[in-house]
Amino acid sequence: MKDARSKLSVVEARGLLGLSGSCALDAGRLLDDARMIVERNWEMAAEVAGLAEQGLLLSPVWERGSAAARARLAVLPPTFRSRYFEGEAAEVLNEPGALAAVCDVFPWFVDDPVGACFALEDTLRTWLDDTAPTRDLGLPYEPHYRLLSLLLADIARKGAGGLDTLEWLVSIGLPIADILEEGDPPESELRLSTKRKLELMWEEERAWRRAAFGG
Repeated sequence: MKDARSKLSVVEARGLLGLSGSCALDAGRLLDDARMIVERNWEMAAEVAGLAEQGLLLSPVWERGSAAARARLAVLPPTFRSRYFEGEAAEVLNEPGALAAVCDVFPWFVDDPVGACFALEDTLRTWLDDTAPTRDLGLPYEPHYRLLSLLLADIARKGAGGLDTLEWLVSIGLPIADILEEGDPPESELRLSTKRKLELMWEEERAWRRAAFGG
C-alpha cells in the first residue's frame, strides 16, 4: 500500500481493508467484537506456539476466506510475539481504555479508508505474508473484522514500543488538539515523542530480523 493516499482509490482501499459491506455498528457491539478478536488470537497463538522457533507466528490481522474469517501465519522472529501476544502488548490489549480508543477510531477510518491504509500500512506489512498458510477461524467473516483486527494489532505493537494512547492517535494521523486535557503535553511535544518512539521501535524490530535471519 505504498503512497496510499495518492495511489489508492476508495474502492481499492475498502477492498484492502475488507470493508465489503456496512460497518455501521453500535459501540457496544464493536467493543465486544474487539475483545473477541483479541481472545481468539491469543487462543490460536497458543495452539501454534510450537512454530515460533521455526520463525512462524500467527498474524493477528484477520481476513476474508471463501466463506469464513481466517488468519494466516507470518514469517517473523519469535521476539515479535511481544508486539501482540505477550508482555506490554498484551497488557495494552487488556486495558479497557485501549480497546475503547480503537473503537473510537474505527468509524473515522471506515469513512476514510484511503487514510486508514496509509496510517496502518506499516503494521499490516509487518504481519502480512501473502505466501503463508491460512487457517479458518470457525466463524463467518464480518465486514469490520479486518480493519478492527488491524487497529488492535497497531495499538498493541506501538504500545509495546512505548507509545501511550495520545501518541498512538498521533501516529495514525488523528487530530488530537480538541481532546487534550489539562496536564497533557502540548501537541508539538507529543508529535516529537511519537516520532522518537516510532524510530526506536522500528530499529528494535530491524535488529530482531537481523539477529534471526541475517542481513
